[in-house]
Amino acid sequence: MSITHEQIEQLGKFERLQLAEDLWDRFATETQPETAPEILDELERRARWREQNPTQGKTLAQIAQGLGIRL
Repeated sequence: MSITHEQIEQLGKFERLQLAEDLWDRFATETQPETAPEILDELERRARWREQNPTQGKTLAQIAQGLGIRL
């Protein structure tokens, strides 16, 4: 499908919005990279650590406070 800028400009507001949504959905499904095995391994390692040390972790609010960031 080949569409020109002029053709897009002739579309109504909702048609252009639908076109943008369709393009976004297509982009999202076509460009979804697979998660690298080393990242999955690290996530699993962190999950195991959290299970073994339930009182050692910090909440997002605690981390933000330590960094001086307001949530």
